[in-house]
Amino acid sequence: MPHPPPEQKNSEAAALELSLKPELLQGMSLWHLGDDLPYYHQLVCPIIQGDHVLAQGPFPLKRIYLVVSILQRINTAASSHTPSQCQALIISPTFELAWTVNSIARSMASAMPSVKIYCCPRGFRDAHDRIAELQGSETGRVPDIVIGTPGLIWQCITRGWLQTDAVRMLVFEEMDEILDRGYDESILLEILQTVTHGNTQVVVQSDSLHMWRRIWKLVSDFMPSPVRVWDI
Repeated sequence: MPHPPPEQKNSEAAALELSLKPELLQGMSLWHLGDDLPYYHQLVCPIIQGDHVLAQGPFPLKRIYLVVSILQRINTAASSHTPSQCQALIISPTFELAWTVNSIARSMASAMPSVKIYCCPRGFRDAHDRIAELQGSETGRVPDIVIGTPGLIWQCITRGWLQTDAVRMLVFEEMDEILDRGYDESILLEILQTVTHGNTQVVVQSDSLHMWRRIWKLVSDFMPSPVRVWDI
């Protein structure tokens, strides 16, 4: 699906229709995204409405708008002293891309002081402090958003460091790249089976078409009646 012509929806109309949180709009203003929002309306709208979403195409600013959608969907109004649970998992194909998403999310959430974001490190050897941060024992709050590669996320789950009972969003960015890099499909399936429940929204983004049947075979049981979004 091509981008809608800019004249169909200006940035103010797009923001109003999406009813974006004022503090999120404040974070977006740091990135000067006003002119781009209408183009990404087709991606953001179904996600923040709570639909399962299959997004096909490169979407040049996809990481930014996936983060926007997540911050809009999760509860960002809780007090920093309120007990918390992880609300969103973002799975990236590489540590470098996960760290990029982490930087974007922290910037976007700059006006949301209660939101905690955590990026899984490359390894957990001699990293007790990081594990403590993931478990909330240092900050007093479990991270609302956890970002990492499939292997690191699965390690956190299986070792009991990350509780997923309250996860309401499971987001895969560049699923085609994840598969291209040789990640075992059984690990991806284990993550889907462990994390998803009746209230979990699954969002899968893939840059290219060549693995689409393989991706759909992997995720179809976990996202009934998804919204298809195209940018090719």
